[in-house]
Amino acid sequence: MSIVNPYPGLDAEAFARWEGISHGVARQLQETALARDRANRLPTEEIALLRGAGLLRLAVPPAYGGAGANLPQALRIGRIVSAADGSIGQLLLYHYSNGVWSHILGSADQWAALARGVGEHGWFQGGVSNPRDRLTEVRAEDGGFTLEGTRTFATGAAVADVLTVSVWQGETLIHLQLPRGRAGLRFLDDWDNLGQRLTASGSVVFEAVRAEAGDRLTGLDDWPGDAALRDGLRGLFSQLIFVHLYLGIAEGALEAAAAYVRAHGRPWPESGLDEATQDPYHLQLLGRLSASVAAGIALADSAALQYQEALERGAALDATAWGQLALRVAQAKSVASEVAVDTTSQIFQTTGARSTANVHGLDIYWRNVRTHSVHDPLPYRQREIGQYLLQARLPQPRLRKPPA
Repeated sequence: MSIVNPYPGLDAEAFARWEGISHGVARQLQETALARDRANRLPTEEIALLRGAGLLRLAVPPAYGGAGANLPQALRIGRIVSAADGSIGQLLLYHYSNGVWSHILGSADQWAALARGVGEHGWFQGGVSNPRDRLTEVRAEDGGFTLEGTRTFATGAAVADVLTVSVWQGETLIHLQLPRGRAGLRFLDDWDNLGQRLTASGSVVFEAVRAEAGDRLTGLDDWPGDAALRDGLRGLFSQLIFVHLYLGIAEGALEAAAAYVRAHGRPWPESGLDEATQDPYHLQLLGRLSASVAAGIALADSAALQYQEALERGAALDATAWGQLALRVAQAKSVASEVAVDTTSQIFQTTGARSTANVHGLDIYWRNVRTHSVHDPLPYRQREIGQYLLQARLPQPRLRKPPA
C-alpha cells in the first residue's frame, strides 16, 4: 500500500464549515474553562465533545472516514480551540501530532489501520514519549517486548484510545502503538501543575506490559530516503504544534482582556476620560500586543505550509530543505513563545487591579503558556537561528541518545 498524500486539504468552503464547528466547540469550552481548570479532573467529557464535533477525524483522509484536512488547516483548528481552553487545545494538537508521528514511523498498512480507527471510530491518540525519561527495562521476549517502569508527562495517555509509546531498548529507540487497555498499563492521576491542568499529563506505569512484534512501528526500517531526515520531521512538528498552541492562548487572552475592559473598565482619574476604552495607553498596549500576535500567526502559518510541503516530498526530502524548514519552525517558536508570555502577562496593565480577582480567571492564560513554554528551552532554538546567521549552518536532525 502506498500513501501519496495523507493530508490532501479541504477547499475554502468546506474548511469554513469546520472553522464554524470549531468556534462552536470553543464557545462551549470557554463558558466553563475556569471551573474545569479548578476542578483539575481527567478531560473525559472534553474529549467526547471533540469527538462528537468530528474534530478528532479532521486530519484523516476521506477514504478512512476523515474530513481530509491538511496540516495547516488542522493547526488552525487547534489554535481556535486553544484560544478558548489551552488544555483542550493542547490535547487536540497532540492528537494531530500523534497522527503525524504514526504516518512517519509506521508502515503504510500500520498507518492506514490507525487512520481508520480515528476516522471511523473516533479514536483519540495519546503519547508516551518524554525524551528525558527512560523505562526501567525493555526486554525482548518471544518475538516481542516486555515493558517495565514509569514514564512522566504522558499527555493525553489516561484518556486515549491508542498510545504511541517511544522506549529505549539499550541504545536503540523503538516506537510502539498500543491500545490503552493493554494489560499492565496503569495511569497515575499525578498531574497537578500551575497550568495546562486538564491535559491528563500524568505518569504511566508499565507493569510487565506485553508488546507484540506487530505493535512496533516499522516505517523507517526500509525508508528509501534519508531516514534521519524523515525521523527528524517528528520533532519539527512537535515544535510547530507548540507554536500554534501558544498563539491560540495569546489570542484568547487578548479577547478576554478587551471584553473585560469594555464591561468593567474604569477610566483612571488622571486620564480625564469618560470611558476606559478611550484610554490611549490601553489602546496602544492592546494594539501592540495584537500586532505581535498577528505577526506570530503569519509566521506560524508560513511554517505550517512549509512543513506540509516537506512531508509531501517524502523520500526526496534533502538536508537543505530539512534545515530550511527547521530554521523557519525555530523562528516561529521563538516569536510565538515570547509573544504569548508577553501578551498573557501584559494584559493586566489594561484590565487593572480588580481584574486579578479569581472570579475573572484572567490568570489562566499566563499560567497555561508559562507552564508549557518551559518544557522546551527556547534559547536552544534561538541558538540555531543565530548559528545560521553568523556561521551559515542550517539545523540538522538532533541526535537522540538515551537519558542517563
